[in-house]
Amino acid sequence: MKNVLIVDDELNLLLTIQAAFEKNDRFHLLTAGNGIEALDILEDNTIDLLVTDLKMPKMDGIELLAAVSQSFPEIPSLVMTAFGTSSLEQQLRKAGALNILEKPLDIETLEQSIYDALDFYQDSEGGPELDIFLQLMALEKKTAHLKVFASDGQQGSFFFRKGYLIDAEQGSLTGDQAVLEMLEWEKIKLSMKEFCPSTIISDASDTQSQLMPLLFDMPYHIEQEGAVDPLDKARQEFTRIQKKK
Repeated sequence: MKNVLIVDDELNLLLTIQAAFEKNDRFHLLTAGNGIEALDILEDNTIDLLVTDLKMPKMDGIELLAAVSQSFPEIPSLVMTAFGTSSLEQQLRKAGALNILEKPLDIETLEQSIYDALDFYQDSEGGPELDIFLQLMALEKKTAHLKVFASDGQQGSFFFRKGYLIDAEQGSLTGDQAVLEMLEWEKIKLSMKEFCPSTIISDASDTQSQLMPLLFDMPYHIEQEGAVDPLDKARQEFTRIQKKK
């Protein structure tokens, strides 16, 4: 019996999900109302899958995912979010990522998504996927300094202002070149801290990454035999754009 933790600040939704899955014979459901409660549960239980909303009080879903990557990097996750009408959200929906569930969602869709995720990660490791995480930072319009740690000791940083990636650093690399380098890393861990870009006067939209829009067009987690690696496609397009300057 697998343990699935669902995190959402909507109490009525949690009660509905609990009632629907009460007799489920494949996984046991645990619930939390925010990220802090979720971390307490993760400390005391073996969790096989985390399903979290993004917008929550005390500790939101982005902060929770970053914290989980530090202390429980083996746990895979699904993200629930209510899409709006922005082009960014439309692009994320179009990507069809395994990790993203659109709210409101019905119980049957949620149940099948949990089954799919448990099957997908049964023989593979979970942990955060940097490409998706960067998109969620943009989607939630986060202002933060995101640090990334590779398993070989390398580390780098992303700097977001109101959802725009305004800079990145990794060793001697900066900007989108640093982004490309870090996207190659596997088994990463993340941490987030406050970022106050007081020295940046221009509007964030004038300093955003040229690479980020390309990432939204990458067919995440849909790997077919003979298919071109999506990161390679993004790299090739970025190189083409740079040559045209």
